[in-house]
Amino acid sequence: MAEQVDTVVEIATASSATQEIKHEQVPTAEKVSYALTNTGQTMIYGLFSMLMLFMTDYLYINSAIAGLIIALARVFDAMNDPIMGQLVDKTKTKWGKCRPYMLFTPIPVAIFALLMFAPWQLTGGSAIAYSVAIYLVFTVVYTANDIPFWSMSAVITTEPKQRTTIVTMTRLIGGLGSASTIGLFWFCNKFFIEKLGASYHSGFFFAACVFCVIGTALMLQGFFRTKERAVGDSKQKNLLSNLKLIFKTKPLLINLIAGALYSIMTVGMAALTTYFVKWNVKEVFSNMSSVDIMSIFTPVIGILPAIASVVGLLIAPYLIRRFQKKDLLIYSSILGVIVNIASFFIGYQNLWVFLMLRFFAFLPVGIWSSVTTLMIGDSVDYIEYTTGKRVEGTCFSLLTFMGKFQNSINVAITGLILSLVGYNGELKPDVAQQSPKALFGIFVMVTLVMGLGYLLSMIPFFFYKLDNETCKMMAEENLRRRLAQGNTQVETEPCTKETIL
Repeated sequence: MAEQVDTVVEIATASSATQEIKHEQVPTAEKVSYALTNTGQTMIYGLFSMLMLFMTDYLYINSAIAGLIIALARVFDAMNDPIMGQLVDKTKTKWGKCRPYMLFTPIPVAIFALLMFAPWQLTGGSAIAYSVAIYLVFTVVYTANDIPFWSMSAVITTEPKQRTTIVTMTRLIGGLGSASTIGLFWFCNKFFIEKLGASYHSGFFFAACVFCVIGTALMLQGFFRTKERAVGDSKQKNLLSNLKLIFKTKPLLINLIAGALYSIMTVGMAALTTYFVKWNVKEVFSNMSSVDIMSIFTPVIGILPAIASVVGLLIAPYLIRRFQKKDLLIYSSILGVIVNIASFFIGYQNLWVFLMLRFFAFLPVGIWSSVTTLMIGDSVDYIEYTTGKRVEGTCFSLLTFMGKFQNSINVAITGLILSLVGYNGELKPDVAQQSPKALFGIFVMVTLVMGLGYLLSMIPFFFYKLDNETCKMMAEENLRRRLAQGNTQVETEPCTKETIL
């Protein structure tokens, strides 16, 4: 297998000697614009990190049922991703294949997000039916926005080095959207309830309106300030043919398997700024009101993990220069396992020590989000290099597919654990506290379950063989072919009779 890689590198090196490859530079303003588009996305999608809490504590839906509803809806949503990826690969307009969706989808995304949290005062079966219907529609329109956006990261530049910068910047600036939603949502909620006299449910809705309006504006600006550079053929094969390419791409399959296991880790991320703040922190500061706790401690508890993720994103490009991508994921996961076990035994009664440990527990998150996205881009280059076909839409649909699969698993696990420990969503924190068993279950989710996710998700990368030098070589050879063919993508024979790996 190593001989195959060496053979490919030798061929590419010989070819590169005859033609110098120059990649078009992406202006900094365009990179920032693309990243801000993701800020708007995550600002709206960040609202759905509270969907489980909204269903259990506002609509009074049983936690196990709420978890099942969200999990099944996200599985349905994930199944649509490859179809949307195929549509992107077949799209051909004067704006390109990805950009049109960045213009026409942001407003529908915001509308259905708001309908999800609308204060209709529904209960029982009607609340369940409404939640299922609106959430399913939201997932469809969000998919139509999200897949073209991430596919854009593979066509906005032809150079792996620039792609690393763009993805890192996007993850970094884009993360500000979800961070601002998580950090400021309950402050806005408190403002509408205490200053403007909104009801318990209406305050939630009006706060959601704030982030949807800002998020939509940020999403729309990206269409006007970005450009597609890696021009491919819109006459791609059908979905089944493209998926066959995926199943023959070992690096991409490993990435997807690891992503599925990573979903276990995200249970702790979701539970930390919702159930943990509302109930476990309330136990520590029993004299404070629930509204004050949510508005003060949600940003306080959310800020250190957010900073940790940012640090991880910032250091990832420098670490990639020194280490292989797979090694970074393995080393960072080991750190996550150790810190989460330590957090469990230290406990949260000394909240400030616990929060400092949360910083290191979330440090691998930024590295993971950056490196695994780059690996998807590497897989796009790998498929083009070995088959002559460029299917970024299909490949990045699997990135979003995995994100939604992770969400479906984490809410299902969250709902199951809450149900097993006897969680009661109808309790009001200022009147009654959850049982010690329920509080312990929430704490286990944000520590041991998170650590288990890190442990399991790093295992597949022991079998990942695509190294950084090979990725650079493939990208240069792909561009060389396009230049030789007048920038027109056609099917070409693989450089070797066998795949690289």
